[in-house]
Amino acid sequence: MDDYLAGDGALLALSPHLDDAVLSVGAALAAVAATGRPVVVCTVFAGKPVPPLSDPAVRFHRDCGLGEDAVAVRLREDLAAVAALGATPLHLPFLDALYRRHGDDWLCTWLGAHFDPGLPAEPELVAEITAEVGGLLRSLRPAAVWTCAAVGGHVDHRLTLATATAACAAEGVRLAQWEDLPYAIGRPAGSGPGRLLTGPVPATHRERKLAAIGEYHSKLGMLFAAGGPAWREAFAGHAAARLATHGAEELVWGAGPAAGAHASGSGLSPSR
Repeated sequence: MDDYLAGDGALLALSPHLDDAVLSVGAALAAVAATGRPVVVCTVFAGKPVPPLSDPAVRFHRDCGLGEDAVAVRLREDLAAVAALGATPLHLPFLDALYRRHGDDWLCTWLGAHFDPGLPAEPELVAEITAEVGGLLRSLRPAAVWTCAAVGGHVDHRLTLATATAACAAEGVRLAQWEDLPYAIGRPAGSGPGRLLTGPVPATHRERKLAAIGEYHSKLGMLFAAGGPAWREAFAGHAAARLATHGAEELVWGAGPAAGAHASGSGLSPSR
C-alpha cells in the first residue's frame, strides 16, 4: 500500500453513504491513520431532505427506527464512527437516491428501486458531484483517493465511482476501489480493477473497525436482526474468509478502467 500513498498528503475515502467506508474498509483506514497520515472520510450523499418524503424513504426511516430527524441522527452516528477510526469526517450536501426527484415524480418509487439499473440518468447531478469532488481534490491535495467498486449496483455507489473516476482523472490523483460491504458478504470476491493494495491488519485495527461499526445504531438494527451480535459475526467471518483467499481482510484494488461505474443491480435485498 505504501507505494500507492506517495508523499505526505491525506488519504481521502469517498463514501457514498453515511457508513459505507467504515463498513467496507474501516480497519484499513484505521491502519493508515495509525501511521500519522491524515485520513478524511467524505460522504457524498449526506444531504438533508426537505419534507414531504417519498413513501420508500418513510418506510426506510421506519425500518431503521428513525423519525423526521433521520439524517441528523445518522450524521451524528457517522461523526462518532469516523472518529473511532482516527479519521476526519466530511459531509457533502447531495441527496440520497431515496430523497431525490426526477421530474414530477420520485427517482425511487419503491423500496429497492435504487438497485434498478434502468433508473433515469442524472447528468446534472453527475456534473455537480464531479465538480464538487474536483474542488475537494484541489484543496485537499490527497496522496490518493479510495472509493467503492459499486459491488451490488446501488445507484449512489455507481454515481460515486463514476464521479470519483472522472475527478481523479482530471486532477491526476491516484484512485483505488474497495469491495463494498455488506453487499459482498457471503459472496465470492471479484477480481478487482487492478492489483490488490491491502494485506493483513493488526487485531487492534480490526477491533477499531468493529467499534466504529457499532456507532451506526440505526442501520445495524435494520441490516441485522435487532442489531445484535450477528453483525459482528458477519463482518469477522467475512474478514477471515478474505484473509484465507486473498491475504487481506479487506480488499482495496488499484483502479483500472472504470467499467464498474455502470454496473447493474445484483438482486440484493433492498435494504439501503
